[in-house]
Amino acid sequence: MTLNDCLNEFLLQKKLDGVAKNTVHNYKATLSLFIRFVGSDLPLESLSYSLVSDYILKLLDGTTSKGTNSSYIRNIKIFLRWAYTEYGLSFNPLKIKVPKSPKKNVHIYSDTEIQYIFSLVETSVSWITARNRAIIALMLDSGLRQAEVCSLLKCDVDRERNVMKVTGKGSKDRMVPLGNVSIQLLDAYLNQCPFTDSPYVFLDRRGNELSGNAVRLFVYRLERKLPFKFSSHKLRHNFATNFCIDNMKEKGNTCVYDLSILMGHESIETTKKYEHFAHELIAVENSISHLDNALKAL
Repeated sequence: MTLNDCLNEFLLQKKLDGVAKNTVHNYKATLSLFIRFVGSDLPLESLSYSLVSDYILKLLDGTTSKGTNSSYIRNIKIFLRWAYTEYGLSFNPLKIKVPKSPKKNVHIYSDTEIQYIFSLVETSVSWITARNRAIIALMLDSGLRQAEVCSLLKCDVDRERNVMKVTGKGSKDRMVPLGNVSIQLLDAYLNQCPFTDSPYVFLDRRGNELSGNAVRLFVYRLERKLPFKFSSHKLRHNFATNFCIDNMKEKGNTCVYDLSILMGHESIETTKKYEHFAHELIAVENSISHLDNALKAL
């Protein structure tokens, strides 16, 4: 079996396992680069640790960011661990070390900045404007991923309990909260949308299910108008961090386990980065300047 054949089987298995389309696409894109480097026709049993190391060194010496390199190497390790289990390799992929991604603190939007964001959501078509505002609200107030927004069904919105059923990564369903303002913006959009027969909540100008590219485009256009960084993922980050901060202030606990469920994370370790960042923000907010007290008489 060649490496290319093995990759095709790996991708097929991931699809059968219900892995999200975007994740499978990411595997294919990153692993194809790796296999092209070592040789697509290389027999699987001929793949050596030194060949893998050569590619990793090439990545680390290149111009791609540390975060991108970590993602690429992590995908290689996942693929080779699968190949090791299914067919065997001449080395154990656990030897591969994935460099840590650099820590990045997410900008938390102030109330004024949130108001500014919504004020700039304008298009020439009123129902499209209402749609885009509702999308931003769901990402910011419920932590929805971009793909989850696009696949949201009308029947999954429960107005009596203020919750939504969301289908996340791996086709796993979860319940997420729906705030009052989000409901108002959602209803404002649905009342204006000319396509009433579709089961999907968010539609494009032709009445079809909204695509991820369409969301990326309007988010990109909005970001160009803003003086700070803005993206779908940053809205989700804001939801998570604010959840921890609000619970810490009101309950004395970040409720990180609850947040992990709401975010649809497989591992709570993924969620804990928001908890740590929330603690940082609270610590800064509560800090008292000793120098101010010492020199207040000046």
